[in-house]
Amino acid sequence: MQFYPEYIPAANETIEVTYRGTGRSMARVVNSASIAEHQHGADDGVRSRVLHVAAPKARTSADCEVAALALLDDAGQGWTGEYHTWSQFLPGAAADIFPGDGLNVDVPSRAATFSGIVREVEISEFDWLGESPRYTLRFVDAGDPSLAFAFGTPEVRLTRALQAIDVSQVDDIYLSDLTGAEITTVTSTTVSVDAGADIPAGGGIEVRYADAGWSKTNSRNLIGRFTSRSFALPRYARGQTYFLRSYDGSSPSKYSRNSTVLHVDYPL
Repeated sequence: MQFYPEYIPAANETIEVTYRGTGRSMARVVNSASIAEHQHGADDGVRSRVLHVAAPKARTSADCEVAALALLDDAGQGWTGEYHTWSQFLPGAAADIFPGDGLNVDVPSRAATFSGIVREVEISEFDWLGESPRYTLRFVDAGDPSLAFAFGTPEVRLTRALQAIDVSQVDDIYLSDLTGAEITTVTSTTVSVDAGADIPAGGGIEVRYADAGWSKTNSRNLIGRFTSRSFALPRYARGQTYFLRSYDGSSPSKYSRNSTVLHVDYPL
């Protein structure tokens, strides 16, 4: 880092640098096909849950989307059960059984046919002489979310509406961030920028004075939309900040998930 003479930090002064913004990582993902399949009469087909993923940590909204996608894809049929048997009658004539072992469950009276995973094994000794302990097996559907995630109590209330993303859109609703964008030339009236990436088909680079209002229908705080990788921006003060996102030619346009910030502090 280099500082201009009038901005040299004092001794022991702390310099704080922030990457992007702060806030809770959240996502809302829906399975439209499954909802339509379960609709019947007054039943709208929606089965929803709000979950806080404690492990593995979801550090970004993209992580939350992937976690939600995994939950929707691998949720199984929701079966849980408990099975009691003596040691000599363990499933598959097994010599022993442990948490994590698989079970093939077939219970016609419950119309239950699925692959399960043993979660807990309890052994009770009633026949010391015959060495025939009684086993209690507690199991869940092999697609049960608890096998892959640990859930905690949500730490915050949902204070804003989240855009619902269909499972078919995850990883496809946003464009890549402009992480390679940089300022190439500074003059007293202009700032030249290289976006650091090729322009999306039918799209461009949108530049604003504030990180808000991203839309092709909103012209407030808009500096301009550019269809080339390199472009010039107006400069009106020594210190000037620009916010950039890319957009494509779809309708409505897809944008980058996060804004790229370019700041100039240079003598006029």
